[in-house]
Amino acid sequence: MSILSDLKELLLPRLCPVCGKLLMESEDVMCAFCAIGLPRHRITNIKDNLLLRMLWDRVDIKKGTTLLAYNHYSPYHNLIINFKFHGMSDLAVKLGRWAAMEAQRLDFWEGVDALVPVPLTRWRRWKRGYNQAEMLARGMAEVTGLPVVNLIKRTKNRKPQSTLKGEARLKNAEGIYRASVPDEWRGKTFVIVDDVMTTGATLGACSEALQHADEQAKICILPLAFAGG
Repeated sequence: MSILSDLKELLLPRLCPVCGKLLMESEDVMCAFCAIGLPRHRITNIKDNLLLRMLWDRVDIKKGTTLLAYNHYSPYHNLIINFKFHGMSDLAVKLGRWAAMEAQRLDFWEGVDALVPVPLTRWRRWKRGYNQAEMLARGMAEVTGLPVVNLIKRTKNRKPQSTLKGEARLKNAEGIYRASVPDEWRGKTFVIVDDVMTTGATLGACSEALQHADEQAKICILPLAFAGG
């Protein structure tokens, strides 16, 4: 390590976002112990799984996968909290890379044209400094070489989905997204990227908005984590 690196480690020590322990030089996203215990959500069929079935009654999703099995009470919940609320946008980029590499093993990226992040309101993006879904998508873009295109906008500011449950999430997400698809992107295959999928309200609403804007668009989903079974 250089003197500057040593000084940076002293003043800004790198900590594991899961357990809080000091990271070794060879460790990146999290400590080796937490990386080994990472709760992966093992998707075996990208064209028929629970993520898709939760949305098929609303919109035709071609394929979908995820990286993590989400549990609010697990220490791995800290991964989401840190990049969503504590300014660790670089963590989202790194986890986006991991999700993309996991999806590669399933040939998920075959035929995909672009990554579309779930949007935030302007106020929330300004307050946070970035859109965490876009940071995840940027990490995926580094692995796949696909462009990140912001085709969906959030037009209404309502309660955060994380504060609601069940039917309330579905009602809260109704009519708050609008998509615009330029001619050069019409009829393409898009992967909508988000941080956590629970009821599917957000991803479903975004998919509907994109399908409404372009009936020929082929839509896929890739949330970083999934709270379903």
